[in-house]
Amino acid sequence: MNRLDQYKFKNIPKISRESTLRILMREYYIDKLVAGNDTLNKNHYYALNHHLSQKSLNSLTSRDLFNSCMIVQEYYSQTCGRFARLKSTGIFGIFYRDDIPLEYWSPRQINLLRKNRKEIIGYVDQMWSDLKFIGDNTKDLLVELIMWEQIPNILKQIEISPEDNSLHSLLVQIMMRAKFTTFEASTICEKIYGPKRYVAGTEENRTAIIEMAKKCFRDFNEVPEYVAPIYVKHSKEEIITRKQDWPLKKVETPIFKVKK
Repeated sequence: MNRLDQYKFKNIPKISRESTLRILMREYYIDKLVAGNDTLNKNHYYALNHHLSQKSLNSLTSRDLFNSCMIVQEYYSQTCGRFARLKSTGIFGIFYRDDIPLEYWSPRQINLLRKNRKEIIGYVDQMWSDLKFIGDNTKDLLVELIMWEQIPNILKQIEISPEDNSLHSLLVQIMMRAKFTTFEASTICEKIYGPKRYVAGTEENRTAIIEMAKKCFRDFNEVPEYVAPIYVKHSKEEIITRKQDWPLKKVETPIFKVKK
């Protein structure tokens, strides 16, 4: 538990996270024991990066799914440099150097997150009351699920950190993926998603993005039963998930006799 609290760039849910950790640890140690490894070092915290079997992943409650995805990301790539987050004085239309899956989430994780979108919005609301900052994983989640519902909370955070351009980039990406027509017709959109790929983080640009985001929330909020579209990325290469499921192995279980 203390290990989770050491993350300074992620938001780790506090509610019910113990149950998620128990699931991760149980599967990690069973996986290792089945493989014949009986010299496990619990101090290395490998369970926090362990991928659940497909059966266990499908059986998770929406709460445990949310916690699991905020802790564990399942992508693996040899070209690690492409995953560096963009940090500068500019406002970008992406968080990473290419149109790659956010936060390294695998397709199976993303599909389940989308299926449980309504519940996950509620979990973000619960988590938000404890947030002192919006972590990288939360930003990626809001973009991946196009959470326009959270625009007011993002604007509140901007009031606290007005020069944090990553928050303006967050608004930009939500509006782009939601296909918000006012944003699509703007000069800022043309610059950010044109050859230049960014705009300067000036007060004028920040204000324009904030005003468009406010209008986006008002317009979508007025539409009954509005359903956010699903944004489909077109990756240039196949990125391999570390582990989809356990390999089936036969384990000989010793027979114990009870002493009389």
